[in-house]
Amino acid sequence: MTKQPPRSKIFRWAKFNLKALLLLAEKLRGRSCTCDESKAPKSGSLNWVIFLTFDDGVEWAFRSSRYDTCTFSDETASKILVSEASTLRYLATHCQIPVPKVYSYSGTHENDIGIPYILQSKASGRPLSDYRWTEPSVQPPNIKHTVLQLPLSESDRERIVDQLGTIMSHLSQAPFNKIETLFEDDNGGFSVGECLSPVLTWQSRDALETDIEQGPFAEESSYLQSLISALTSHAEELPLTPYLFFSPLPKPADYPTWDSFRAATDRRGDFIGVCDKLEGSKNRLDYCIAGQLLEEMVPRLSSDSTAFTISHPDLHTGNIFVDEDLNITSIIDWGSATAGPVTELLATPGLASSSKLPSVALTATFQAGFSQESPNISRDMWERAEMMWCFSRVTMK
Repeated sequence: MTKQPPRSKIFRWAKFNLKALLLLAEKLRGRSCTCDESKAPKSGSLNWVIFLTFDDGVEWAFRSSRYDTCTFSDETASKILVSEASTLRYLATHCQIPVPKVYSYSGTHENDIGIPYILQSKASGRPLSDYRWTEPSVQPPNIKHTVLQLPLSESDRERIVDQLGTIMSHLSQAPFNKIETLFEDDNGGFSVGECLSPVLTWQSRDALETDIEQGPFAEESSYLQSLISALTSHAEELPLTPYLFFSPLPKPADYPTWDSFRAATDRRGDFIGVCDKLEGSKNRLDYCIAGQLLEEMVPRLSSDSTAFTISHPDLHTGNIFVDEDLNITSIIDWGSATAGPVTELLATPGLASSSKLPSVALTATFQAGFSQESPNISRDMWERAEMMWCFSRVTMK
């Protein structure tokens, strides 16, 4: 029996027509290009990417969604991909935001390449995750591949956060009149559609049987109520593992040694194993009660503003690229980006941790960078932005 040749590593996440992809890239740029089939794609939790190299050394990135994560349906993944490509094109033409340039995209399998994709420029520089944003976390003993990160001083961190503040202020200068997600139309213009916020779509929330309003929203209060409904409906209908409301997941960064981290993990495992605490009725009730408490925050969080701004839904060190002088060169991964309340944009990004508020010093630096371009932000708005940061973390579970 003839042995089948091993599958190229490039097809780790999906089978697609590589020849058609190379032909498309060559047609768009007018130069020949290649792709190393022996290299496996780089991947994150939701997408994977490979790189095409032209004969003059220029590189493009080819991205597609991972369909093994069960985070949301294929239909939602397609909508998010199309909206991301549309958002990138909008930001490139309407805002001074360093983002990849989109050359081609498709939200369906009905194309010559055979899968939904975005073909875009490769971000220059290196990801900020190559640098030590926080003190290094403890690692397992005898680990074979220790992650070595480049050093950053506190002034370096402040310089980067100051730039982020300025970049985010540019987003505030391109307002929308509804809370919505962007889609490019056939004429190169932009239309709006349902809100694809992570709170409404991730963790299989797009499959909730409860009818959750997804907009577009004309009022902040309606949008916030929808996010709360997604949280409580999740608690009623979907799995909660590994989340227990009153027992946060231990993280290595919070412990001095690997042994202490493992001990905390084991204690939590023993605790949640009794009486099915994760999927039990008490944990579900706790999340529903949290939703009721969040509803009391809505009047304080919302305003009568009719101007809404795009914000990055998942800004962390892996999505920010910098050059050797720590100038921000690109911000990537805008999937699920939504035009929402300006307080979402004003919230200082946590970058290295989504569960802890940024330090007072970095928050002040971010606000100073933002205020250089948009000086009319009131103290009340900054305070509501911090509340929004906390609100968002709870609704995402």
